[in-house]
Amino acid sequence: MTNNATTRTEKFVVRFPCGMRNLVAEAASHSHRSMNAEIIARLEHSLNNWPQALPHITTAVPQGNEETVLLERFRQLPQSKQQALLALLD
Repeated sequence: MTNNATTRTEKFVVRFPCGMRNLVAEAASHSHRSMNAEIIARLEHSLNNWPQALPHITTAVPQGNEETVLLERFRQLPQSKQQALLALLD
């Protein structure tokens, strides 16, 4: 890379969760790109489709129904998660 090309790029260190580096490497190989090019292509795609890709919900919980929604969601959780949530509240 020439000095001119170096000045036109920005470096950014990313810490991947365990196993993600291998997934990026596999995807890059499949796309015949470097890992850097794969990451840039995916970021560009994601950012070019944002915020259109986000769900368009006016409100997550209708005002006044918060307790009912929380209780319904709590009852749908597995027993172990219910106990973990209750332990957090203690």
